[in-house]
Amino acid sequence: MNKIQLAMRNKVNEALGEVEYQLDLFMDNGYKSNFKIEKYLKQLEFKRKLVEMMKPEWDGLIAEVSSEEEDLLEAYDFMTKAQKTRFIKFLRSLGEGCDKYIATHEAEWKAESSRRRIMNKAKKRHQQRIDEISSSTGYKKRK
Repeated sequence: MNKIQLAMRNKVNEALGEVEYQLDLFMDNGYKSNFKIEKYLKQLEFKRKLVEMMKPEWDGLIAEVSSEEEDLLEAYDFMTKAQKTRFIKFLRSLGEGCDKYIATHEAEWKAESSRRRIMNKAKKRHQQRIDEISSSTGYKKRK
């Protein structure tokens, strides 16, 4: 993993820490919550790639809670059937919230990316023109 990927993973893990705290609060508050992942992601100003890295984190937990394996049934036997249903619904709402956040911000991200690309092309053309003028006049920039 390179430095950028590592930094991205760390940022996602930090955000997931807050989500795990919200999961604990959800269970402590009678399997009810007002937590909205879209609002949280907006506060963090997360970009698509970070949200996509975060989203699959709940799939394993959903599979565990939904499982009929004896070990997993025993691990979650402290929950009633209704509580398991609410818990799974809350976990799915986190994934759906991530999808909604991406859909809401997609146009904004594309416009920003396009703007950046145009600016980079303009900078490159400008530098090429300066280099061209410098070579034709014999003028060199001082360093």
